[in-house]
Amino acid sequence: MPKRLVGTCLMLVAWPWIPVNAAPPEVKFADGAASRAVYDQGVAPLLKSHCAKCHGETRPEGDLDLPRLDPDMKASTSAARWAVVLAKVSAGEMPPQESPQLKPGELHALTEWIQAELKRSGKHVARRAEYANGNAVPHELLFGPRPAAPFDAPTSVRRVSPEIYSAFAADVGKGVPGVTQPFSPAGGTTFKDMGAPRIDEPVTALLIRNALAMADKQIGHKLENGEVKGVGFTPKEFLKLLGEPQPPPEESIVAAVKLQFDRILRRPPTAAELEQFVPLFRKNLAEAGPAAGLKYSLAAVYLLPEAVFRWELGTGTADEQGRVRLAPREIAYAVSYALTDSQPGKSLLAEADQGLLETRDGVAAAVRTMLDDPKLSKPRIMRFFREYFDYEKAVEVFKDDKAAPDHDARALVDDTDRLVQLIVDEDRDVLRELLTTNKSFVAHKKAADVKKRRKEELAKYEAEKAKNPTKFANKKPPKVDRSVYEAYNLTDFPDQQPVELPREERAGILTQPAWLVAFSKSDDNDVIHRGKWVRERLLGNVVPDIPITVDAQLPIAPEKTLRERVAVTEEAYCWQCHQLMNRVGLPFESYSYLGRFRAAEPVLDIEATAKNVDAKGKALGNVFREVEVNSNGAIEHVGDERIEGEVTSAVEMLRRLADSERVEQVFIRHAFRYFLGRNETPGDAPSLQAAQRAYRDGGGSMKALITSLLTSDSFLYRIPTTVAPPVSRS
Repeated sequence: MPKRLVGTCLMLVAWPWIPVNAAPPEVKFADGAASRAVYDQGVAPLLKSHCAKCHGETRPEGDLDLPRLDPDMKASTSAARWAVVLAKVSAGEMPPQESPQLKPGELHALTEWIQAELKRSGKHVARRAEYANGNAVPHELLFGPRPAAPFDAPTSVRRVSPEIYSAFAADVGKGVPGVTQPFSPAGGTTFKDMGAPRIDEPVTALLIRNALAMADKQIGHKLENGEVKGVGFTPKEFLKLLGEPQPPPEESIVAAVKLQFDRILRRPPTAAELEQFVPLFRKNLAEAGPAAGLKYSLAAVYLLPEAVFRWELGTGTADEQGRVRLAPREIAYAVSYALTDSQPGKSLLAEADQGLLETRDGVAAAVRTMLDDPKLSKPRIMRFFREYFDYEKAVEVFKDDKAAPDHDARALVDDTDRLVQLIVDEDRDVLRELLTTNKSFVAHKKAADVKKRRKEELAKYEAEKAKNPTKFANKKPPKVDRSVYEAYNLTDFPDQQPVELPREERAGILTQPAWLVAFSKSDDNDVIHRGKWVRERLLGNVVPDIPITVDAQLPIAPEKTLRERVAVTEEAYCWQCHQLMNRVGLPFESYSYLGRFRAAEPVLDIEATAKNVDAKGKALGNVFREVEVNSNGAIEHVGDERIEGEVTSAVEMLRRLADSERVEQVFIRHAFRYFLGRNETPGDAPSLQAAQRAYRDGGGSMKALITSLLTSDSFLYRIPTTVAPPVSRS
């Protein structure tokens, strides 16, 4: 392939790789004078009008005189205080709710200046909206009586998820060999599809290779008696370009361009795009020949920004709040990607083109149709629960086969998947059921088969034993498979599934063996991470990151219980963080690191081990003793007297939490992050409160909650920015 052809093809798609949530391009100051000019013109007046009353030179609150705080962060020690201002303003904590609020443009001007000056001074900090822990926004700002923060949902251009790209490749590529997943999940965020990283050079190289592989599949052909014949599903529009004399007629090239746009972007090309692509096709066909020229020309469409980015920029004139509504096709894609991993179907795109998605009711009708369609695969709903509870991590936790021969992490995860699916399908009091049900599936994918094979093997064993009783006198019946049921404290696979486990032993997903194993270590429980999950995912608090100076290791003391070893974290320096985790994690000590309910915990008996020697004094191994499990704990530091207090078990704690309105609201906050792909801000308070009302009015319906989120202002509107798409999306 001539290098100039590759260059010609890729020049077309040499568009800028736009970062996630591409709000305005990042502000940079060349020097202190440039920064000071922006401060004097735009920032200082804001501080004077909105902040000086409380943070002025007369008795400044918090000893913070904002108008006199040095704006030169590089030459002074003011950077730390400006960073606090950035955090407070971005989170909506300042100005106070009873004071006049910053307008979206004013908020943007202030935060952008602080951000840019911090970076110029070498003290750059992350934007508040990009913080991994969305709980940083105070709960009362979102669910308080009178939300007053301005709407501030940013425009967004973010990379598609790995699942979306895989579905796209499978759909248009029809199983092309050699297509490699170029994307990996984002790290450091609550959910994987939040804050996806930029597309760098290695990812770009894979995208190009994939595009060429899929385009090559599209033009599969052979020659028979001098005539070009298609191989597989090669479209006639492409065969004409492969078989016609060069140069091909204009209408043939136009037909091929239109077909490729329809297949890849599900829309016709604009007039400007035809003016760009038709000459490209013609040039490539002339310089490289029909096959190579067509292949590289088709590959260019795969590499358009619209094929690998999700565009949520909005169109039209901004309303009185400075908002613009997403374009109908943007809504169609956003809704489809919220529920599925696929591009919107023809019917949804037709609704967009007909203007049916221009009203909230129209969007709600489309969402409900998709939710109620049993034939439409909606994997993202189940993925939400997997990522929210994180129980799938059980397969990543090493367990020694010798110490736990019947442990089967994959089967445990499948069981919890099935239980969640059952609750979601019933769609009634979903969160309460997820936190309190005592139902469980037990190796449901293999139980019937194992029981059948066990019966067959036992019959075979008995027959052989009858023939040769001496040989089989001390031989046990063969074991067919792992006894997964032991993880549920059962003595055999249940005859009917789901089975009801003892109510005093199990309550919801957090007492499922899969979740307990996911938050365990190879041979011990993990009180701290279990408590951290409860604190952040149910109570909505923030657990600070581990300081870099702390060696976060519990003492190695096998003669002590885990509760006794965790006590080391109660020292003053550690307790400021561990007070949030320990007492909501310890109630899970009623379960072993394999997820089994237990009344006692084995610890090393030092004295008995020392005496466990043979006649020659050789050690015969460790001896353990059973210590009664103490599963006492407490719900604290929440600010809700209705749920705070001592608990004696995980079951008691979970049932109390299931009654909590705050826990319900925190769950809705997490659903918001997942289905909208970003952390909530104070400006999202009306959307969150409406979602809670919809969930409650629907009797705890997940469908009602999702419909509310996908028709909320936070989903449908954006604050416009200066980023413009390189192609038409309307």
